[in-house]
Order: sequence, then structure tokens, then C-alpha cells
Amino acid sequence: MPLKSDSPSEFISKSASVTQVYTEEIYAHIISLIPTPVTFKANHDNCAASFTGSLEGDPEQVKQFEKHRNAVNEGLTILLGVAKAVTIKDPSVPETLRISALTGKTVASDITLSQPTGFKAIFNPNGQITGSWNKVNYAKGYQVWGCDGDPKIDSNWRLIASSSTCKKILLLGLDRAKNNWLRVRAVRGKGEAGPWSNIFSLAPTE
Repeated sequence: MPLKSDSPSEFISKSASVTQVYTEEIYAHIISLIPTPVTFKANHDNCAASFTGSLEGDPEQVKQFEKHRNAVNEGLTILLGVAKAVTIKDPSVPETLRISALTGKTVASDITLSQPTGFKAIFNPNGQITGSWNKVNYAKGYQVWGCDGDPKIDSNWRLIASSSTCKKILLLGLDRAKNNWLRVRAVRGKGEAGPWSNIFSLAPTE
């Protein structure tokens, strides 16, 4: 997600600047730019009809076809962009709109998230523990979980950090007097998570 790596004060400041300009008027304007089912179908029907006429060599129909084709293409481009943007809340939208059939490309929601590799935890120059791992394709974010009890018992694990990136993530709230086990997984959309990485063992401090 954008800005998720910002500090809380930076995040709130940037969010506040948007509240000043994101008014009901601009919201309504944005919505008005998205083609409705009625307008999209009308543009499609006009495009199909003018294409049939253009096959007979009518210059005016050829001109009309290009005009309507541009209108349909504009609508498709907007719908594809909206579908991609809302996957963060509902990954099923691109599939509902058959984006893979339209673009010839498989959408992210059709891909199974893979296991994060290269997970390790180290101390940064400030003495804080940070975690890093290799990027997982099509992931929207990551979760790092920790355990200072028996790692074979699921209830002993708890969420340590969430991040949209995979490098130098602060891992706070660990009891450094105990041995800690850490693991990470990729996430995408609502309730969709990939497999866990290998467990990383962090020895207690002296």
C-alpha cells in the first residue's frame, strides 16, 4: 500500500492533506468519469454497427467506426484501471470483468502466492531487530509472526509486523530474554495469504 512505510506522523500529515481536497464534489466527478453499463453498451453497439457499415466502403461509416472505437477503448481502459485498483479490497473484480480475456494476460488474483525465501533477522545500527526477505511476485504485503514458546503450537504465534515491502522491517515487541522463532508470509486482498517461510530462530540476548 502507498505510504505504509511512512512514520505515523508523516502518514497522518499526508492523509490530512488529502482530506482537504477530497470533497464530495471531486468524488462525484471521479465517479462520473467511470462509464456506466448503459453508456458502455451504447458505445459498443455504435461501434459494432459502424463497423458493419465500414465494410461496405462507406467513408463516413469508417470515420464513425474509429470515433466509436476510441470511445469503447477509453471506457475499457478506465474499467481496467478501476478493477486493478480495487483488488486491494476485492480481488474478484478483475475476474468478474474478465480482464485476463480482454488483455491476454493473467491477472494477479489468478496467481498463487509463493513461499517467501531468504528470510533473516538482523540488528540495525540503532540496535533494533529488522527482518528482510526476497520479494514475492503479486503480493500486496507481508506479515511477520513471532513465537517465544513452543513453535509447534499455533496459538503461541502472534503477529509482529505488517509491511508492504520486504526489506529492513522493524520487528518490535519481542521478548529478547527468550528464544524467538520468526516466520513471514505474503498476503494479497481480503483474507488471502500464501505459505509460511522457513522459521528463523533468534537466540536470546545475554
